[in-house]
Amino acid sequence: MQLILGPVTRLIAVGIAALFSACVSAATQIQFWTMQLSPFHDEYVNGLIAEFERQNPDVRVKWVDVPWKEMEKKVLASVAARTAPDLVNLNPQFAAKLAQYGALADPERFLSPEEISAYLPNIWQANKYRGQSFAIPWYLSTTVTIFNRELLEQAGARVPSDHIELLDTAKRIRNTLDKYAYFPAMDGSHPMESLVAMGAQLVDEGRGAVGFDNEAGQAFFRYYRDLYQQGLIPRNVLTEGHRKAVDLFQSGEVAMITTGMQFLNNIRINSPDLFKKIGIAPQLKVKDAPFNVAVMNLAVPALSKNKEAAFRFATFVTNHENQMALAHRVPLMPSTAESYRDPFFSELGPEPGIVDRARLLSAQQILEGGVLVPPLPNYSKLKTSFVYNLQSAMLGRLSVDEALDETAQTWALFLGGSDE
Repeated sequence: MQLILGPVTRLIAVGIAALFSACVSAATQIQFWTMQLSPFHDEYVNGLIAEFERQNPDVRVKWVDVPWKEMEKKVLASVAARTAPDLVNLNPQFAAKLAQYGALADPERFLSPEEISAYLPNIWQANKYRGQSFAIPWYLSTTVTIFNRELLEQAGARVPSDHIELLDTAKRIRNTLDKYAYFPAMDGSHPMESLVAMGAQLVDEGRGAVGFDNEAGQAFFRYYRDLYQQGLIPRNVLTEGHRKAVDLFQSGEVAMITTGMQFLNNIRINSPDLFKKIGIAPQLKVKDAPFNVAVMNLAVPALSKNKEAAFRFATFVTNHENQMALAHRVPLMPSTAESYRDPFFSELGPEPGIVDRARLLSAQQILEGGVLVPPLPNYSKLKTSFVYNLQSAMLGRLSVDEALDETAQTWALFLGGSDE
């Protein structure tokens, strides 16, 4: 039966429709950029947006997902064109690069002390550049040591807890099996993280100066030179990175790998026979060094005209409930303190698997850890100098002292100089 409206009824209906349309158009529109979450997490992100808009009818969220490799270029271009999004998913080093130019809003101007205290203090502190906050922490990851039990048993070697013990394990595996214990990746920030894990400092915070121009830094450069020149690590560590380490571990040529717990699922799918042979252990580090944590952030560009709404959405995305929902979907760790009181991160079930144990180990490391390579000015130049001179020492092109001096001088220049 067709519904026929009278003139008065039609007038009322048109008025309601117009009012609804006006309310929608009057709502604050914010643009939210994420980094390579689509299509696998469409349901999760769209669900977040729908629930936020239900609770906040005055705000509408437009979601844009950006490929990992294109994010920095797109963000820089949008800032230059003054078309930046209202909220964007970044990592601390690139976020700090934007913060150098005052391109990001300070969340502490928009969040209450209670809202800030919801996040792990050690992780919140990692999102500061020269004392000023530049982003809200979102999801975290921390590496664990995954090892091939069969190879270690065949070599009569044990799982090392630090780099000194690793040296003995590397010699045993090399001499006994003609294989390698470890592949120290040279890409990303891995070399600088290793320096801190071995007990040195990147920066002397008290003086704002180079922190490794000393015996600890010398020991680190000497250690890597000896590993390479004694043939205890593959020769292609100088030209290939973490991806090659993964390949060599899965092929049985390397006995250990340092990576996130999410890699365990890849092994289970791609190498089920290897999966039966693996064990997990904490990160390699000296006793007093912190565990390393990687952080993904949500930042609000200073150009945004909707900062209050953007931060409101950011705190919603990163609250305890929504981060726990994400952690149950994928093997990532939350940045909220309350989450680590949840049994999911604090208790093992009656028949725990290796993934369960890796999750609890990761949680422990995050609570005791921090970001080993903090936001630094001129980060890309510092990283390039560090890796180049370390590799020069490994190859014997520079002595340990020369490589350390070259690195320290370059770092002193860029730490004390103008921003990039």
